Amino acid sequence: MNKFKIVITLFFITSIVNAQEKNESFQKETAISVKEKFPSARLFNFEYGQSLSRDFNSELLGVDFNDAKIKSQQTFKASANIPLHRSKNRKWAVTGSLNYQLNSFEFEDINEANEPIFEQNGTVNFHNFSTAISSTYFSSLFKKPVIYNASLIVDGNEKGLERIKGLVGLSFILKRTQRTTMTLGAIVFVDPTSQIPFFPTFSYNHKFKNSKWELDFILPQRLLFRRFVGKNGRFSIGSTFGGNGFYVNIENNPTYTETFEYSQLEIKSGVMYEHRFNNFLIGTFQGGLQNFISNQLTEKGASSKDYIYKNTQDATGYFNVGISIDPFAKKK
Repeated sequence: MNKFKIVITLFFITSIVNAQEKNESFQKETAISVKEKFPSARLFNFEYGQSLSRDFNSELLGVDFNDAKIKSQQTFKASANIPLHRSKNRKWAVTGSLNYQLNSFEFEDINEANEPIFEQNGTVNFHNFSTAISSTYFSSLFKKPVIYNASLIVDGNEKGLERIKGLVGLSFILKRTQRTTMTLGAIVFVDPTSQIPFFPTFSYNHKFKNSKWELDFILPQRLLFRRFVGKNGRFSIGSTFGGNGFYVNIENNPTYTETFEYSQLEIKSGVMYEHRFNNFLIGTFQGGLQNFISNQLTEKGASSKDYIYKNTQDATGYFNVGISIDPFAKKK
């Protein structure tokens, strides 16, 4: 599961943008802001992405393993976010999420004399399923609106359930004016395999004076310059930081444990265009350059420092298309 997307989706880092002082209005604007910035937070979201050809080299147990090529990497994601409970005073809410992800790799020039671990010639598919329960509480801290969040995540693949994970965090406002909003927070992953188990969060949104452009910065997830195009479009240019992960089963090989976790950290730079077809249907296209920071294989449940396999991949091009459906949304 993409851990950073879970964080951004379920933990409202930028939720205070445009919020009003009254609690009910604050919570309503929070939901609108999050759904506006992150398609995976909407009721239903579907995405297809592809990374283009690139060379790579890998190590197994610290020894050179393969020097080969990934002809393509295709990803399909489907998610649903279902409200489960909201208190009468609207300060506390519980949301359930369902996610499916398919990663399909096409390898070439793999040395078949090496035992297959993660790489093998031809196309290899990895399926991942997850479900999450997220509890969000709206309150105040230092007389400023604040949001607390705790999420419990269960995931696995077609072989069955694998692990239970969690995260906790908070986010509150530092500054809010007509054109500028800043928030500060922190997130902790209850997951020993996370490559970044704890980090502070900071967001800065600024609308430039006498301009259609705005700056949207969220540490550590994105740095975008964006503007609206016509009545129903929005164009963005910049970079996003994220991750990808799934389980790898190694069968009929007593040398290794049966289940590993593959973790991939990446930076994508380029352009994005979003178009609202009607009140509840939004399409997204993005593309550009993809840089891979870390790619490693770790025994299930082990610390990310104890990886047995890693690879280094060249930068490559990518594109992504998506469609989001929220039948209960209203045009903003």
